[in-house]
Amino acid sequence: MLAKGLLTLSSAVFAAAGLAYLAVPGLALDVVGIPSSPASDFLLRTEGVPLLLGAAMTWIVRDSGRREQRVALAALSSYYVLSSVIDLAAFAQGVVSVVSLPSAVARIAIGTMCAAAAISAGGSPAGAPPS
Repeated sequence: MLAKGLLTLSSAVFAAAGLAYLAVPGLALDVVGIPSSPASDFLLRTEGVPLLLGAAMTWIVRDSGRREQRVALAALSSYYVLSSVIDLAAFAQGVVSVVSLPSAVARIAIGTMCAAAAISAGGSPAGAPPS
């Protein structure tokens, strides 16, 4: 149940961010204190597309088997934690404002929960048929 909830949450977060990046990239940048420019808006829009596709894939995986959910949760854990490390480095360098910190902390927490859910989902040893 936790796995499905985390996959559903991730799908919603990816969809919301992807839509914001495509529709209002300047506003999305302004939230963290980065000035908008045609180049930054272009880059954010290009990031919006894979986020929307990631939302769709995550939505589909939430109703799949345990093994697929486990792989998706491990990937999500990596994404959440690594993207937060990048945000924290950007904050330390003065690139983004303090407003980015709650998001980074929340993503580390969600990433940790995804890792725990992936581990607790278990699965078959490599090469063994799924149970």
